[in-house]
Amino acid sequence: MSTALFAAPPREILSSTPYFEKAVESRFALLNPPGEYTRFPLVGKARPSVIDLAFANPLLLPIVRSWEASLPSTGSDHIPITITLTTPSLNQKPPRPRWADTDWEALDPIIRDFKVPTAPSCPTPPKLDEWISESLNRLVALLKEHMPVSRPSHHSKPWWTPHLTILRREYHKAARSARKSDTPHMREVAGTSKAGYFKAIKAAKNQHWSSFLLTATPQCLWKAKRFAFGRAQPRFPSLPGAETPQQMNNVLLDHFFPPKEPFSLPPRLRLHKSVPPLTTDEIATALSKCSPTSAPGPDGIPYSTWKQVNKINPSILLLILALLVLLGYHPASLKGSNGVVLDKPGKPSYESPSSFRIIVLIRTFSKILERIIAARLLAAARLRGLLHPNQCGSLPGHSTYDATRASPSPTTSKPCRGLVLRSPPCSWTSKQDSTTSTTELLPAS
Repeated sequence: MSTALFAAPPREILSSTPYFEKAVESRFALLNPPGEYTRFPLVGKARPSVIDLAFANPLLLPIVRSWEASLPSTGSDHIPITITLTTPSLNQKPPRPRWADTDWEALDPIIRDFKVPTAPSCPTPPKLDEWISESLNRLVALLKEHMPVSRPSHHSKPWWTPHLTILRREYHKAARSARKSDTPHMREVAGTSKAGYFKAIKAAKNQHWSSFLLTATPQCLWKAKRFAFGRAQPRFPSLPGAETPQQMNNVLLDHFFPPKEPFSLPPRLRLHKSVPPLTTDEIATALSKCSPTSAPGPDGIPYSTWKQVNKINPSILLLILALLVLLGYHPASLKGSNGVVLDKPGKPSYESPSSFRIIVLIRTFSKILERIIAARLLAAARLRGLLHPNQCGSLPGHSTYDATRASPSPTTSKPCRGLVLRSPPCSWTSKQDSTTSTTELLPAS
């Protein structure tokens, strides 16, 4: 940053150095081009100098387009300066929640003392939706108050460390001292500082990549591919007859979610007395099967947060979910979702909605309720013998091996409508880690 004062006397550089160092520590950037004078004395023999400095903080710097001193003189010894700014983007990325850094120590007493609002005595769908929204909004507001956020920026570097900040400060300090004294010893010190700084950057990048690979799981495969090869540029839909974003949104919604006839809800909800009450063990089991890396819905609350809330105060989720289970009602307020439009690779044209697919992200609280109901339905179906003994799909604890063992053998095949089901023996691979089985239909002899 001190390159703007390169032609200044050593006394001026010495007096201005603390201000530049303070600006560097505060992440301010100097907008003046190096060597561009801003003051020309009208009388006397004083030389031109750089005295009008412009700085920008990290929030302003992305929209600074140019700094110019090309306007004619106004009669003052200070020349007029023009700073051009671009229009800030209206689609800036919102702050990103950092749920992993939530202050749970401060939240622990607050969650323990949290009281769920009283449920309506005569529950109707509108009243129950309002009660659910109020309960969750109050709880989510408390969680977000103690959750730090990060502001995404293209300048952010995940491999940057506080040690690099210190080395960068020392490198700039040594470079300024070398320009000030212009001695071989100081130039050597500046060169050594520069080499150490850039060597530390390379080491930090390698360390970040190595630590990522050491802790990587099979679920991180696509993230590793994105780090290694970069992110592909997404294709924006260009649909006929849709010129505005709202029209494009309507076309995609009508294609993927065609309108249906409205479903009539009962005017009043009644408790199902034959339904067993919900227990904390059911909620804990449902949460244990939820992945902490699943993308959350509109509220942005991940499963890991609900797990921690349920660990601190299990009565919160129990009071809210138990009433919904007894009433057999899924509130409309829990059905809101975010839709992410993804292009299908390899399509010859992207002018049709069929060339895209939509990933629907529902609120995690709603999916917890769905897991509880699905577990109860599975237990009831097994108890009443509604599942075929050889059914393996969508059942926990069953795999391809079970499906292969359940396939019919030649000794058990029976004629059926003129056909014989003949299944040859399973062929095992050399490592016996998977099986393949083929089945063919032949005319009965």
